[in-house]
Amino acid sequence: MNRRKFLAASAAGAAVSTLDWLRFFKQHGVPGTSRQLGMAEAAAAGAANPHFLIYWNLEGGWQGYSMFNPYNSANDAATSYPAGDLTPTPPWSQQHYRPNANTPATKVGNITSGYLATAGQSLFPDMAVVSSHYGGTFHSGSRFEYHYGKSGVDMGAYRQPDERTVMQAFCEQYGAPYLLPHISWHRWLSDGELNTDSYPVGTGYFENLGPTYAHTIYGQTPTDMRARLTAIAALKGQARDARIKTFVSNLQDGFIMQDKHGESVQSFVAAVSAYRGLVTSGLSASINPATMFTDPTLRAAFGVTAADEATTNTVVNGNPARTKDCPNTNVQALMTYELMTKGLSTAFFLESRQIRGFDDHAPRSAVLSNKGQTDSKSRMDTNLWNPLTALVKQLKATPYPGITGKTYWDFTNIVICSEMGRTIMGDTSAIASNYGAIMAQDVSQHWNTSSVAFLGGNIKGNTQWGKIGSSTADAIPMMPDGTLDPAYDPNTGLLKSGASPSAGSFISDAGHVYATALDVSGISPAGKGKNQRPSMTFIKKA
Repeated sequence: MNRRKFLAASAAGAAVSTLDWLRFFKQHGVPGTSRQLGMAEAAAAGAANPHFLIYWNLEGGWQGYSMFNPYNSANDAATSYPAGDLTPTPPWSQQHYRPNANTPATKVGNITSGYLATAGQSLFPDMAVVSSHYGGTFHSGSRFEYHYGKSGVDMGAYRQPDERTVMQAFCEQYGAPYLLPHISWHRWLSDGELNTDSYPVGTGYFENLGPTYAHTIYGQTPTDMRARLTAIAALKGQARDARIKTFVSNLQDGFIMQDKHGESVQSFVAAVSAYRGLVTSGLSASINPATMFTDPTLRAAFGVTAADEATTNTVVNGNPARTKDCPNTNVQALMTYELMTKGLSTAFFLESRQIRGFDDHAPRSAVLSNKGQTDSKSRMDTNLWNPLTALVKQLKATPYPGITGKTYWDFTNIVICSEMGRTIMGDTSAIASNYGAIMAQDVSQHWNTSSVAFLGGNIKGNTQWGKIGSSTADAIPMMPDGTLDPAYDPNTGLLKSGASPSAGSFISDAGHVYATALDVSGISPAGKGKNQRPSMTFIKKA
């Protein structure tokens, strides 16, 4: 595209990404006089505060009753039962099976949680927990909804131009000034139920919705990202003799001023900064691709070892082994921190490395033999709490350039989720006379009762919304202000005698999370993608 057409398209309202500008600069130099450049920089600097959004997903479905759905019960697996016994005490359908190291729920501040959250308690002052929440019971379908919200669309259909994942909607608003705005460490096909025959490109999760700066860029490993950045930095050699210069044909003042609140001018200013570095000292003054993610102090802070940078692959349901091409979450957190603080990226979807890493199915016989469910605390700490705590510490300690008294933490919001919870018991009414079937029954199945948590600079911390009923073991509906529906007993969770659910009460789901993540980031969620749920406005700090 020649200069005249390029600028005409920009002036007409077509958004121009940072990479678009860089390609143009490489051919034509930087347009505009120093005065006009200064006006553009001032306009961009006067725009909204920076925004960063992080989703942290534990793929597979966590043991919610020992996490943010605190539910105290006995561990009936600790008792021995005679082989063939069809009428034990308590009855098979009423037995609860907890991990044998499980301890009662504890309350820290205003948040009550199970033992799987113990290592994250230092983060509770900045956290809002939603315990009245439903995930899904189908891995792929639930994962799809955490990306796209409750949209009512067919997961197997081709994605439409007006659809967006939550990260794509966020980057459509804020991604333009960044070189690599949207970084994700997941692969849709890593969930082994799917294959390219059933889900061709354009169906399921689709990377390329919205403008280019909203598209998904897979983060992969540090080695992969260094190679990507090195390729971008290669522009320096190709433009070795180029210099930032005055373009003889003026870039009209009107273009700068009319577009001062749009994406193009922000992209322009970001590209000028990057280009200055490209033709002088590399990718930018602070970026050397060869040393990215290698700083020994940072690696120690995130507990990174060489093994953490490796990828894994897994066979699921007989499908060929699949991989996400991603490192452990502590490496993802380190990469997130550097990409964020070096001004390269603004949105991140972190996900546990192992496919179905928290998918802890277990037959009753194995649970009884082990005296408890699979204990996932070590995995929870490794995949979530340890690296998340390290990331929050680093963000709080790193001042945001040019904004006095603010750190990166002040502009960051984080969502913690898993696609579903898991059962801790099994109804045997349909198999009551078949001891073999009772023993083979899966008592750690997919379960919709789950939870979600938010934390960050714009989150009303030290709060918990919703609750699990002590009799129902189910989520108690909430009112629009986050209080419990008064039609339900706040302890048992049972609907009060003669009462009907209150108008407007609800149990949150992935669509509410989608809308809330945008809302706390300063984006009105209405009309963003196809999501049909409103924001949980009570999560947002006043």
